[in-house]
Amino acid sequence: MPEPEAPAEPAAVVEPTEPVEPAQVETDWKAEARKWETRAKENATAAAQLKALEDAQKTEQQRLEERATAAERLATEREADAIRARVALEKGLTPAQEKRLVGATREELLADADQLLVDLGARPRTPAPDPSQGPKAAVGALSPAEQFAEIIRNKTSGN
Repeated sequence: MPEPEAPAEPAAVVEPTEPVEPAQVETDWKAEARKWETRAKENATAAAQLKALEDAQKTEQQRLEERATAAERLATEREADAIRARVALEKGLTPAQEKRLVGATREELLADADQLLVDLGARPRTPAPDPSQGPKAAVGALSPAEQFAEIIRNKTSGN
């Protein structure tokens, strides 16, 4: 059987040996908070001005770097286009064939142009002259003014 429980003894009460006194000098926490808040605002303003100055300088520097990079890239592209056009002209390639040339140097472009001509089974060729253009070499042919005068004469005499 369970034993009966003994009555609980009352807890010992600890009494302080010295009386608790409030701090001798009380701090005005609101005043301290206002003081630090004012300092923080001053620092925030100075930090914002510094950041704006750094951003202005950084932005100008970045703009200059971007312009330099763009100019260098454009110059490189133009130089490559000029070399490609010279090689195509030397090899007698058409503008469509010129666009297919691949290479970073003149030598690579020349080799690619030669290979392209071999692959196409074509030799460089110059375009054939168009016989319908240019002056006529026929003997006794009338000039355009004379042809026009002849047409007018034929029309007026036919009426």
